[in-house]
Amino acid sequence: MSGKGKGWLEAPGITGRKGRYWNLEGLKRIVERERQRRRLERLREMALTSIIVLNWNGMNYTKPCIESVLRNTREKFEIIVIDNGSKEPELRELRKMAKGGKIQTLIENGKNVGFARANNQGLRKAKGDYLFLLNNDTLVPKNWLKDIIAVAESGKKVGIVGVNLPAGENDKKVYGGAYVGTSGMVKHWIRQDAKNLGNIEVDQVGGAAMLFKRSVFERIGELDEGFSPIYFEETDFCARARKAGYRVVFAPNISIIHFGSALTRKQPSRWMYVVLKKNRIRYLLIHFPWWKLLLTIPFEAARFVKSIFELRAHWLWEAYWLNLKSLGEIMGKRLRYGKGDVKVTNKWQA
Repeated sequence: MSGKGKGWLEAPGITGRKGRYWNLEGLKRIVERERQRRRLERLREMALTSIIVLNWNGMNYTKPCIESVLRNTREKFEIIVIDNGSKEPELRELRKMAKGGKIQTLIENGKNVGFARANNQGLRKAKGDYLFLLNNDTLVPKNWLKDIIAVAESGKKVGIVGVNLPAGENDKKVYGGAYVGTSGMVKHWIRQDAKNLGNIEVDQVGGAAMLFKRSVFERIGELDEGFSPIYFEETDFCARARKAGYRVVFAPNISIIHFGSALTRKQPSRWMYVVLKKNRIRYLLIHFPWWKLLLTIPFEAARFVKSIFELRAHWLWEAYWLNLKSLGEIMGKRLRYGKGDVKVTNKWQA
């Protein structure tokens, strides 16, 4: 063979005839990229994603959310909606959407059973290879699911993927990944511009739009309903996934609009305060190592002093008391998770 024959490249590698090189490593990378591309295409064509959406008197959000999924998703998917005790006009609208094929599974609870239990109802019904928890106050763009699946399949140990959650089309800041700091507070990963940012491994992603593989669900189980009615469920879920050896990845270049707190805005301030404080402390008691728990004591003391000046000390005492009543269950999970058994199965029937 003479000249630039087939398979011979002018690149660093193994010396070939007439001083040319056969770049085996380069060829291997090309072949691997092509194999990965074909595998992703097969996944997109064959894999099913179960999209789980909750509704509680929020059809002004839920309907546009579902319509954005129907409009912008080419991959195989099913939509599972769990209604947490909405009024009859909203139930009629949901039933109409289910009858028209826009919703594949509709569960009517008759009362508000909270974020964790309602999502768990959906997870138990889900048939998908991928499971996606999607808040009703969101709008998805074109190619959203294809891009998220690509991140999920970018490494064998990637188990959970979260995305950027701007409040609107003109919101340029990057928001969605987070970690729990030494103070015991969730610190969100925030940047003003998502351009040229790669995928980032984080402690947790936002539960408003969170995809995980079925293998993760089978390994670590359901959302922990001890965090009911809301807050810190996804933080705990991601922590258990990481303890099971999975990576939690935040994809800042994929955006899903999240209007934010459509459910909790309807709740009184005392309710929000107590629930948030109770579940934050519960998370720390279950997941923080002892040395890190000790470091949170000065911060917790400062919060208590602040609550006195804000006339909320009795609210904080309520959060402490709720955890004290569950201390046996909390310590049981702490010990079990420390031994590698991180699976949660909540004891109730859907």
